[in-house]
Amino acid sequence: GINAEYGVTKRYIKVNYSPYFFDLHLKEEIDVDKTRVVIADEKITFHLIKQDPVVWKTLVNHSAKDPSKRRELVAAAYKYHEDKIKKDAEQRANVKAEQNKMALRTAMDQESGEKDRIEAVKQSERDKVAKEMDEWQNLDDDERTRQYLESIKTEKVSEELKEEDPSVKKSPESTNTDDRATRTEECPNTKSSVAEERAKKFERIRHNLANPLLTDKKYAKSLKKEKKKEATPMWEGTAPRQQKEITVSFTPRFFPSAARESTAAEEEAWYEKNIRAQMAVKPKDTDTKEEERNPVWLSDKASVFYKMGNFPAAINAYSEAINISPSLPKLYINRASCYIVLNLYEDAVVDCTRALDLLTPPVEANRFSRVRTLAKRGSALCQLGSFQEALKDYELAHKLSPENESLKQDLDILRTQMGHGSLNEDKPPITVT
Repeated sequence: GINAEYGVTKRYIKVNYSPYFFDLHLKEEIDVDKTRVVIADEKITFHLIKQDPVVWKTLVNHSAKDPSKRRELVAAAYKYHEDKIKKDAEQRANVKAEQNKMALRTAMDQESGEKDRIEAVKQSERDKVAKEMDEWQNLDDDERTRQYLESIKTEKVSEELKEEDPSVKKSPESTNTDDRATRTEECPNTKSSVAEERAKKFERIRHNLANPLLTDKKYAKSLKKEKKKEATPMWEGTAPRQQKEITVSFTPRFFPSAARESTAAEEEAWYEKNIRAQMAVKPKDTDTKEEERNPVWLSDKASVFYKMGNFPAAINAYSEAINISPSLPKLYINRASCYIVLNLYEDAVVDCTRALDLLTPPVEANRFSRVRTLAKRGSALCQLGSFQEALKDYELAHKLSPENESLKQDLDILRTQMGHGSLNEDKPPITVT
């Protein structure tokens, strides 16, 4: 396919296929969203959909033949295109924000459901332990003793079955259980041992009520830790501290200086410049390409638009480059040239003044740029009727570049016209060198 750039608005169509350029001002409005552009077989086909179902007497807006009217229509078309791009970007940002809110809301719902499930498990364990506690307290002493003896016998039977299998090792806890069961069988009426066991079981049930998710093994470990803490004082096994020197090294600062020669102001200015540069380079729109955030690339693109006569597009490109790098005087000078062509003289004066502020200090390297900027501002001031200010700019420019014949002729014309007291429209206008 061909490498062509095109643009479509309600009443304007353009195609840029270097070195060719085609644009068309429509008589009526079209539906931009439904209009299709097909590029195939070295051809570009526009399928235009009318905004209103009416018969067009003509396709082209013949009033665009007037240069001033044509500039107005082009500026209006580019303004519409910029507004549409901003609106689409805001719409995409709103959709993305809504999606992020939905994802966050879903995650919060899932987390809330998990918390509810865990709380339900805890509550069920609490209810279960509380039920066991109530049942235990409702029993009389004889029934409690009988249940305890039955549990001891059951443990003993299980241990005997394990002893029959030589592969199963007998643990120390099982040995203690057998001894306890034997002692209980030998003395079934010993109330002291039964009371101790009942007290231990009661303590265990009360602990389970406070910690429903704590298993038996974890409970045993916690008891061992508590006993160990009680048995071992904090100061035992701790050697006394020894005196020792510590060497401290500091990271060198970016702006090394003594306290009496502080450069805090320079550091703050340097920090603010870096922040502004980062904010300028950071893309406002995620769809922006990397090259479109390069001020050099934007300046070259604007120069191409200027040569093609597309001055509104050149102004847009220069403005975007200025937003990224506001300290380049060349961008202000070139944008002032576009403003002068479009008869926007006040904007041209502002840009020239800004460029002169940036062209400091005045040295030989920027002499030509200062001459060019002074001449442009003088020309714009003449068109605004500020002849005294314009004369000062032309005289300063001539002083910096006395060999420039074109600048000398413009200065002579301006002096002659001011000598007559008013500007003569029959004389040739002052040109910009």
